[in-house]
Amino acid sequence: MPNETMRAVTVYGPNDARMETVPKPVASGRMLVIKVSRTGVCATDFSIYTGESSFVRSGEITYPCRIGHEWAGVVESVGPAVTRFKPGDRVYADNFTSCGHCPACLKGDYMNCTDIHSVGTVNCWDGCFAEYMLMPEWHVYPLPDRVSMDVGALIEPASIAYDAFKEVTLGPDSTAVIYGTGAIGLISVWLAKYYGAGQVILIGRTPSKLERGKQVGADVTINSRETDPVAEVKALTSGKGAHLVVETSGSPDALKESFRLCRRYARISVVSFYERDLDGIPMDHLVLQNLKIIGAAGCYGNAENVCAIMQENPVSLEPCITHHVPFADCLDVFEHESKYHADKIKVMIDFD
Repeated sequence: MPNETMRAVTVYGPNDARMETVPKPVASGRMLVIKVSRTGVCATDFSIYTGESSFVRSGEITYPCRIGHEWAGVVESVGPAVTRFKPGDRVYADNFTSCGHCPACLKGDYMNCTDIHSVGTVNCWDGCFAEYMLMPEWHVYPLPDRVSMDVGALIEPASIAYDAFKEVTLGPDSTAVIYGTGAIGLISVWLAKYYGAGQVILIGRTPSKLERGKQVGADVTINSRETDPVAEVKALTSGKGAHLVVETSGSPDALKESFRLCRRYARISVVSFYERDLDGIPMDHLVLQNLKIIGAAGCYGNAENVCAIMQENPVSLEPCITHHVPFADCLDVFEHESKYHADKIKVMIDFD
């Protein structure tokens, strides 16, 4: 029906987020309107809210910005050209949109579209801190019945972590080290174990979060407030170091340590934003040890691959979720972040 409205959160500037009544999107062509069921709060959402994001400073994220890119929901309505979905279908989606009609899109090469918009972030497509989302059919996927809405909203961060493991072979003799006990850190633990690493080591600073890391597959946890991670990893690997390090914490010190706890020919996957340029990276050590360092930010196809793993892996990602907050109260997560900071991993916003 025309003139319908919904509630949505828009950030108008640093520390200025507002819950507003706005027009509800309308499905046309190959577009879907999806009722949001769950939205995860990402560190990027918070850095947009505070204005500390490097992408805000560079002008790649501009205000006003409707934030949010981790979500799952139920199809509300479909445009007349939609063929794969119907109202009532449970779905999740990519974290970007493409135009659908440029030469790259017509070949299914959506990452090379000439008009990409990131959901809730860079070149913003309106995000999921809203009761309804508008998405193109070619970026939406069925959410299997065995995957809960909570876990469905974790598909997006899991699709980022997934990049850290591409072209990596892990086996019983492999050691994978994960830095950081946020959601992507714990998901990286989950993936490292799924891919067969014989020893998965999680490094963090908060006992409650490290304990949840064990629930998703960590064999060993190291509290970096109490123990030197480099010395401990070396001790756990007979002095050789790790085959793979996944740095998810966004800590410059953790990144620098990653170089020193690797073995020769190891790989460091960086799945974090640091919000500034870094000095003091030990480049000579990287060269001498023949290390490989890559950035991992997700790409088209990852979401479906991760969803398939969720159906196969008997280990649940539910331990990543530490808080549930009703949508009506979601601004509290941003305005009073200190209430949640000590033990939060993933705050999930509930719309149901």
